[in-house]
Formats: sequence, C-alpha cells, structure tokens
Amino acid sequence: MEIKRREKNLAGLFLKYVTLFCVNTVLLVVGVFLLLVYATFIGLLLPANDAEARLTEHTAQICGEEGPLKQWIPDGCTYGLYQKDGVYLAGDFSIQEQKKAWNQYQEGKIYAEHKGYYRFLELDSGKVCIVKYDLIMRYSCKSLNGLLPPPEILMPILDVLLLILNAVVLSGRFARRVGPQLKKLQSVTEQIAKQDLEFETELSDIKEINEILVSLGRMRDALLDSLKSQWDMEQQKQKQLSALAHDIKTPLTVIRGNTELLREQALPEEGLECAAYILANADEIERYLETMKQVLRGAGTEEEPIVLSCREISGMLCEAARQLSAAEQLPVAFDSRPAEGTVCCRKADTLRAWENLISNAAEHTDRQRGLEISIRTEDRGDRKYLAAFVRDFGRGFSEKDLMYAEKEFYSGDASRHDRRHSGLGLSIAKKFAEGQGGFLEYGNDGSGVGAVAGMWLRADD
Repeated sequence: MEIKRREKNLAGLFLKYVTLFCVNTVLLVVGVFLLLVYATFIGLLLPANDAEARLTEHTAQICGEEGPLKQWIPDGCTYGLYQKDGVYLAGDFSIQEQKKAWNQYQEGKIYAEHKGYYRFLELDSGKVCIVKYDLIMRYSCKSLNGLLPPPEILMPILDVLLLILNAVVLSGRFARRVGPQLKKLQSVTEQIAKQDLEFETELSDIKEINEILVSLGRMRDALLDSLKSQWDMEQQKQKQLSALAHDIKTPLTVIRGNTELLREQALPEEGLECAAYILANADEIERYLETMKQVLRGAGTEEEPIVLSCREISGMLCEAARQLSAAEQLPVAFDSRPAEGTVCCRKADTLRAWENLISNAAEHTDRQRGLEISIRTEDRGDRKYLAAFVRDFGRGFSEKDLMYAEKEFYSGDASRHDRRHSGLGLSIAKKFAEGQGGFLEYGNDGSGVGAVAGMWLRADD
C-alpha cells in the first residue's frame, strides 16, 4: 500500500520558524537574566549597592581617621577631603568634580549625574570627606571593570548578539529545509531549457512547490508534443522536397533529349546558341537537384569557398542575368559599378542564389519593360558588402508577401498568384546568401512600381 506524502504549505512552514524564533528569543533573554543572577550569587558580579554597603560599613573608620583614608574607600568610589572652608586637601576628584562636589555638600544634594550619589562624612577632626559612588553592578575581578562594560549594559548587548545568532541559525535551517525543494524546480527548468524532456518529475513535500512542479510537468508534456509535431512537419517537408526533386528529373530528361535531337538537325546559328543555353541550364538544374538532396541529407554543398574579385563576381552575375533574360525574351538593363575588393564565396551557391532572384523577378515583371540589374559595393554598419539588385516592373509585394516570401512553399497571395512554382525561390536564395556571410533583402521599389530584391555578399578590401 502506497503511503501518501504529507504536504506542508509555505505559510505553515514559515509560521513554524517564526514561532521557534520567538520561543528562542524568550528563552535567551530569560537565560541571560538567570546567568546574571547566578553570577551575582557565586560572587563573580557585585550587586549594585555593594559600594554603598561597604561605605556604610567603613563609615566609623573614615570619620575616626583610622589610618590612611584611601584604604577605607570602597572600589568603584571616588572621594575628596576638604577643610571646613571648602579648601580641597586630597582625594581623586577631578578639578571640575572638586568644586561641584563641594557645592552639592553645601546645598545638601546627594544626587549626582546618571546613577551617582554623594555621601557627606564629617570627620572627628572637623574636615569633610565627600564620597561619590554609583548604584551599578560591577565585576568582582577589578581588571574586568576597565575592560568590559558594566553588567547592566553587557546583558542587553549579549541579548542582541544572541538574537542575531538565533536569526542566523534559524534562517540557515530554513534555507536547508527549502533549498533542496527549490533545487528540484531549478533542475526541471534547466532540463526544459535544454529540451531534455525525457525525465521524471520528482515531487516535493511543500504544497506550493509541488503545484509549480506539476505545472512544469504539464509544460514539459506540451513542449514534447510540440517538438514531436514540429519534427513530423520537418520530415513531411523533407519528403515533399525529395518528391519534388525526383519529379523534376522526368521533365528535365525530356528537355535534354529533345534539345539534343534539335542540335542534330540543321539549325541556324541563333538556334544552336539557344540549344546550348538549354543544355547548360539543364546541367545547372541537375546540380541544383543534387544540392537539394545533399541539404535534405544534412550534408550541404561540398564546394570549397574561393576568393574572387568584386569585378569577377559582378561579371559572373551579369552573364547569368543575361542568359536567363534571353531565355525569357525579356529586355534587361545593367548598371554594374563594383569597387575594388574581394569576396570569399562558393561560386556555384552564389550563382544559384542569384539565379533564383532573377527567375523570381522574371515571373512577375512587365514583359515590355523587363528587368533592371544593379551591382555595386556598399557599406552596411562597419562591414563592406558587394550588393547585387534585381528590379522587376510587376505589381510588387503585398503585405503578406513581405511577411512570408522567404518561407519555404509560400507561393504568394492574389497579387502575385500567377507563378507556377513551389515557393522555394526566395527561401533558397536566402539560405545560399547567408551561407556566403551575407543576407537577402527584398521589398517594393520606392517609385511604387515593381519590386526589388538584393543579395548582399560580405567583401574585403
């Protein structure tokens, strides 16, 4: 039979330690007081009226001047010996105290400042002895009286120190009691943050912490379900891409075969050039498909980055735009003004990203106005980039396009819905551009007609 864990709430636990603190406080105060009483009982401390009692005991010897006067004055007392006319003869009064004590004698006032008193003794010789004493407790060991505060002051000081010690000890116990329970929370949150979700939630014996642990357990389960759903979606997406890559091969084979047949016939020079373009781009498509398969396998391109001058990159991009525009029978205008510098990139990936931008623009531009290509070197922040822009003269991006255009399989809303592809153009271009240390930028032209997409590649001087 399972024994149910008994839970405590934080309010009850806190009340327990507050009660312990109060009880300990009372016991400590009473204990210090009893210690004071016991120390007085065994003679370690002298009662407050000890000096007064000893002075009374020795009054006869003082008045009869039996031997040196100092020997009869109790410890803790000060005195002064005067003539009848107030002339100070001997004693241990300070200069200020000498006159003050005589004035008190003349006025018959026995009270001194704080807890002090005066005792006026008229000696048999006619002299006057004034003794000042305090009604305070003292230590029987004379050396302690100069080192420690009086017992009446030492007792509250000791009480305060013990109360602080009591608070420190109880707070430490409270921390040791609650700390391990809070570490369970910390452990759970750290595992969730690391997405290490295969763990059992260990319950606490504190009700409030248990409730949080249960909530975190539900959060873990929800996150686990979400990650599984996301994984399934990624797998489904990869399957779609794999199917797409496989399906493209069939029309590509047909295109290549028919183009080869055309080249065997007697074609004019312009026709042969077009056939060569078709075959060259068919090879490019095959390389794209191979790259897509590698990406799906998690491998990526095997091409090593090379260093090219900005002018070489510019010529390469312009030639690719010229070929694609010729294939689409679109007019194209070039404005290529790159500065000196170099770009470290993977040539094939860079061309793929650029050709995706050209193809995307060619689908939406006005057939009469064609495309505008602009390539230049620009600074963005503290970095230098080679920026290549393509502008079309179509309807531009809608607000929804601007939000989702670079997402895979997004094919646009009604404003750009006439294209017949799977929505991979900008997403592939973005991945390739970022792989070269750059980024993709797109939006509507400032004139209000058409869209502009730019590929930024990091450059060095």
